[in-house]
Amino acid sequence: MKTFASSPPASFRGKRSAYHYDFCKRPLTANIRLGYTGTRKNVLSRSGDKTMPRRASKELRPRQKAMLEFIRQFIDEHDYPPTIREIGAAVGISSTSVVNYNLNQLEQKGCIVRNREVSRGLRLVDSTFSRRTQNVPFYGEIAAGSPIPVPEDPSAVMEHVAVPLDMLPSSGEVFALRVRGQSMIDALVDDGDIILVRSQPDVETREMAVVEILDPPENAGATLKYFYHHGRHIELRPANPDPAYQPIIVSPDQVRVHGKVIGVIRRYQ
Repeated sequence: MKTFASSPPASFRGKRSAYHYDFCKRPLTANIRLGYTGTRKNVLSRSGDKTMPRRASKELRPRQKAMLEFIRQFIDEHDYPPTIREIGAAVGISSTSVVNYNLNQLEQKGCIVRNREVSRGLRLVDSTFSRRTQNVPFYGEIAAGSPIPVPEDPSAVMEHVAVPLDMLPSSGEVFALRVRGQSMIDALVDDGDIILVRSQPDVETREMAVVEILDPPENAGATLKYFYHHGRHIELRPANPDPAYQPIIVSPDQVRVHGKVIGVIRRYQ
């Protein structure tokens, strides 16, 4: 079979399919002379020398810069990260797979850390690690499920947790608790997370609160729930669609509010 070193002769012009078939059937050496091997991983130059594979650039593309800036602004405004759809809408991308691809690129380039098990599972990476911190008291565990007993003397078991200053309110006392259970998983609070609580005796309806149930005895203890005030009764509502997690209904004199949740600290594995 005749092969061609560059372009097809005049007799083959206008016969694209025949020439294409001939090109694909050539011996490998002929393809090498044209600088083609059939793969991008082993590209040969016209002289036969291998070219080095491209290294992934750590420079952000304009779209990735826009996404990173939106994530930063969204967290500053809402104190929690945006969803994939919210990111796409902000930068004009309708495809969630395209957004996901660019988020993976941001993660590979060290800009964010992702937890793919939750819808808002991403956080910004602070490359300078220079954030100032303040120690807040750590009082042990809080149930995100059935209430657990409240320590008689919290100060006796007190430790401290270092918290970045930008996560703390300008006023008020703050303490930390480790969550046990998954009743608040849809509120982005998972088992093992540390919550930051501003100490206060009252909270508004729909706020997440640390509440101690005083009575009846079978429900006595402290729990983490959304707080709803319905006049003559209080509803402590979980954030998990699993039927195993049901609201707790009590009268106002059966509960004591210990504080409002203002932040969550999670360690990504």
